[in-house]
Amino acid sequence: MKQPLGLYIHIPYCIHKCGYCDFNSHPVKQDEMDHYIDALVCEMQHYAKIHSDTNSIRTIFLGGGTPTTLTAFQLDRIFKECINNFTIVSDAEITIEANPATIGIEQMKSIRQTGYNRISIGVQSFDKTELKVLDRAHGPEEIHSTVDCARKAGFENLSLDLMFAIPNQSLSSWEINLNKAIEKNPEHISTYNLTIEQGTAFSKLESNGKLIMPDDGHQLELYKKTIERLKKKGLHHYEISNFARPGKKCKHNITYWENSNTLGIGAGASSYIDGTRFKNINLPAHYIRQVKEKKTAVEYSETLNSRQAMGETIMLGLRLIEGISIHQFEKRFQISFTIFFKTIISSLKEKGLVVIEKDYLRLSKKGLFLADSVILEFI
Repeated sequence: MKQPLGLYIHIPYCIHKCGYCDFNSHPVKQDEMDHYIDALVCEMQHYAKIHSDTNSIRTIFLGGGTPTTLTAFQLDRIFKECINNFTIVSDAEITIEANPATIGIEQMKSIRQTGYNRISIGVQSFDKTELKVLDRAHGPEEIHSTVDCARKAGFENLSLDLMFAIPNQSLSSWEINLNKAIEKNPEHISTYNLTIEQGTAFSKLESNGKLIMPDDGHQLELYKKTIERLKKKGLHHYEISNFARPGKKCKHNITYWENSNTLGIGAGASSYIDGTRFKNINLPAHYIRQVKEKKTAVEYSETLNSRQAMGETIMLGLRLIEGISIHQFEKRFQISFTIFFKTIISSLKEKGLVVIEKDYLRLSKKGLFLADSVILEFI
């Protein structure tokens, strides 16, 4: 019997592309969106036949772009097609991302009644000036009303996304952001370090000297404050960027970090099935056309060799605070973990960057702050 799948569905539309964003997002086109959903359904049906012997779908995640640019009716249709085409476990985590600028109480009630049971709201900042720097389409008032709407609609699993290391952000302003997020009593908080990606509007501004990013030392102080503040308020730090109340870790993202099977549907969506990674074409119009012709829209596929798969599993697994289960790793790859990576592990342990404890290899506190360089040692 095949491994259960995590199902990701990409909605590529946005009312506005933020300056830092390098995700596959495109302007809203009302005359295209129904055709896009038709293509999603067609692609779902195709993969449902291929994975008919798969045990179940344990998580569904609608990401973007901005899924809430779709109507309640369109989101209902997507949900029903998931149910029609796949076996969904009874306690499945079904997440939808939302932008405070694109959703109101009636749509919120509708998507909750449809069956979406977890909502992730892209707050980024509660500060008006910082939101303007980030080129966001919403203000602080819309954040408060969106969170309130989510609770009134019956969402009992709420996640808030925040961003730190924004230009000119002080330690005190970041702490105010954290406090305001905590006051909303979410089950989950994700905190992301603003990074400048090639090809974005921010990248052009930085290269022209019009955007000055905080230095590494200040970014580290902001991150340390994040961990200190959220842990103090009862949110468990379970992944480099993620904090959750008991029983509320994001199951879908854990599927990625454990390098387990995930199926991606939609324009630009990526999949990883039994050692093969494949990705769909990005442009929605091209995606629609290709799915209509071929049932799929894969533009790239790669089957990893054993060494590549091991490196990727470590790269993702070390993002988890508990680390990597040595027993599960050895069972999966049929090698002795501590012998195969003996030299690397010894060097990192001497530097105080990793710890082996109760069958798990994990980053030390020092290693957590140097995670990228530690992970590169295994690739």
